[in-house]
Amino acid sequence: MWRFTQQPSSAARISLVYITLGALSVIWTGVWFVYLLNNPPDGNSVYYWCGGFLVTGLTLLLIGFMVGQIGRSARPADVVSQEVTPAIVTPPAPVAPTPAAVPPLKSAGVVVANVHARS
Repeated sequence: MWRFTQQPSSAARISLVYITLGALSVIWTGVWFVYLLNNPPDGNSVYYWCGGFLVTGLTLLLIGFMVGQIGRSARPADVVSQEVTPAIVTPPAPVAPTPAAVPPLKSAGVVVANVHARS
């Protein structure tokens, strides 16, 4: 069983409504036009109404397709992303400067006797 984790966007629903209304309008206008061809009316104004309904249906279809395209391109913006906590970066500890090499002191001629002499 498929489970959707997200609700479909409102743009998808609106697009389906426009496409459905436009397609039904075009279909029934076509049926009406065929009826008018088989049973010619007294005046020409009926053909204007028929043409108006046809153009309205085609416009609804076009709007539905455009809303669907816009909704598809805006889908990444609708997705709620998880909040990312920034990592705490500690700067490296400062390295203590190494003492400069000290040259050995020259002795002044003092001799130190060995205190731990063996007896």
